[in-house]
Formats: sequence, structure tokens, C-alpha cells
Amino acid sequence: MLLPLCIIQILLLAFLANESESSNTHVHRYMLDTYKPQHNRKTQMNYKRRRTVRSDHEMDSDPNNPNNPNNSNNPDNPDNPDNLNNPNNPSNDTVQYGHSKEPVVTLTNSDKKVPLHELMVRLYQQNKYICMGTVISEMLVITTTTCFDLASDDVVTMKMYDDEVLEGKKVALNQTYLKGADPMLVAIQLSKSPKNSKVTGDTVKLCDSELEIYEPIELPLWIRSRHSIHSQTTYIIPIQACRLRMRDPEAVVATDTMICVKNMKYTAQCQLAMGNPLVHDERICGINVAGHNCPAFTGANLYIRVYDALAFSIMGMEIIKNSRIEDTIL
Repeated sequence: MLLPLCIIQILLLAFLANESESSNTHVHRYMLDTYKPQHNRKTQMNYKRRRTVRSDHEMDSDPNNPNNPNNSNNPDNPDNPDNLNNPNNPSNDTVQYGHSKEPVVTLTNSDKKVPLHELMVRLYQQNKYICMGTVISEMLVITTTTCFDLASDDVVTMKMYDDEVLEGKKVALNQTYLKGADPMLVAIQLSKSPKNSKVTGDTVKLCDSELEIYEPIELPLWIRSRHSIHSQTTYIIPIQACRLRMRDPEAVVATDTMICVKNMKYTAQCQLAMGNPLVHDERICGINVAGHNCPAFTGANLYIRVYDALAFSIMGMEIIKNSRIEDTIL
């Protein structure tokens, strides 16, 4: 009698084992144990929810996925002008990109070097901070039109790095030595010379030639909460890259006369960096016009060009002279 019973038990166990391996049958973990309610809190803790994700194939085929190799926004896409592997992008291996020391700027007449923070001023209107400006001569500060409301007046209050308060007034560019400058550039004439200024009787060197694509530059940013400058060494990228990142295919914002600069510094919010300068070879070469990551992360900043019109003209004449155009004509 016991032998048939044992045979039946063995067959039953074999059947259960075979069924549990089937993909169509689920054997409860507690089937062979005492029953435990599934809505008991301690029992439910044994089950961990896992975030549902799409397969790699689905992600790669999604045209909106920035990691999709066929997406033009993907920095690894060989057609992306911002791609360092792009043959048109001659990356400079001798330059150390990333966080850098505070830039210095050279003066025109004395050839002295001045730390950038001594030239940067905070601009206020109606007792409200609006943006930054840069001292380029004993009595002149430059910034950008995007700092001001259309209805704002011409009077501007400024604070130097040592908190000295200065008063100034916006003046037309043709009244300064910045003739022919970008119309988005704003010149502010000071009512008096700063007490501790190192630019007395001198001017700050500005760019005397056009910056090349992928040329390394210094990108400083005045941090108001720290009362100091954060700077990084980065490089210029094609203006088409800024239009792509800012979704500006019609070039309404990123115009051909602007400088597009790589800036991968992530910020959760828009940084109102308008008015901060761009430095190359110890010269002021640009002014930020659109802040950083405004209104959302783009990885690039826009600058208007700043250059010494006289030096730029002299440089152009030297190029024509050295090209010996007369010999070519004759």
C-alpha cells in the first residue's frame, strides 16, 4: 500500500518541477510554505519596483534622443560642427581646457597687466542690479543693450570691485574710439575717474583681429555671491552650432557678426551673465549678450565682437601691404 503512495508522490513532484520550468506557469514563492497574505506590508517589501526603461534599440531609433548617433544634436555625430572629431575642427592639444586662473588684461600705452576683476563693474538702475560692465579706459565702460529695458534712462550707477560707487551716462558709440562697433554694444561715460583705477591715462587692449574658429579663449564670469571671478579656458565654435543649440535656424538671435563660445558648465537656472567680457591673448574681445543657459541649457554662449577700430584698420593695411597686391596687378 505504501509503495503506490510513494510512486504517486514522486510523479506529483516531477510534474510540479516540469510545470514550474514552463514559461506559462508561475509557482508562487510560498506555495510549498505556510500561506502569507500578499498585502502584508512586510511581505510586500520583498517586491521591489523597477523603473521601466526602453530598450537600447528603441532609444537609438528615437530621433529626439540626444544620444542617438543619427541626431544632429549628438556631439559624436560627425556632421555636428561642434564635434571635436570633425575633420573641420582642428582641436589644439597644447591647450588645457577647463577651469582656469583669473585672466589678466594688458594696457595699451604702459603695457602693464591688470587682473580682470579690477576692471569689472556691477551696473545698477533704480537701485536694482542689472548686469556687468568692463572698464576699457579711464572714463569709459562697455556693456550690452540686453542689459537695459527699452524704457530705461541713460543714467547708470556702477560699483567697482572695491565697492566704490560711480555714476555714468550712456553715450553714442561714434563719440568714442569704438566707431563702427556692433550696435548692441553700449558705451557708458563716467562722471569721474575711479580712485584706485590702474587705467588712468591709459586704455585696455582690445582685439585687433578676428578670432578664428576653435581658437582657445578665456571665459570669465563674475560671481556676485562670492565677489570674485570664475574663469574657464574654452574655445570658439561655429556660429551654426549656436543656432543649432538655441534652435535659431533663421539666425534671429545668433547673427553672423557674433562669436559662439563653447560652455558646458551646467546650471539648473539661467545665469544672467550679460555684460561679462571674453578674453583672448590678454585682450578684451567680446561681451556676453544672452547670459548662460538662458532660458535652458545650451552648452554655448553668445558674444558681440569688441575690437580696436584703429588697430583693426592698421592690421588690415599691413595685410594688404604684405600681400604685395601691386605686384599682382602689374
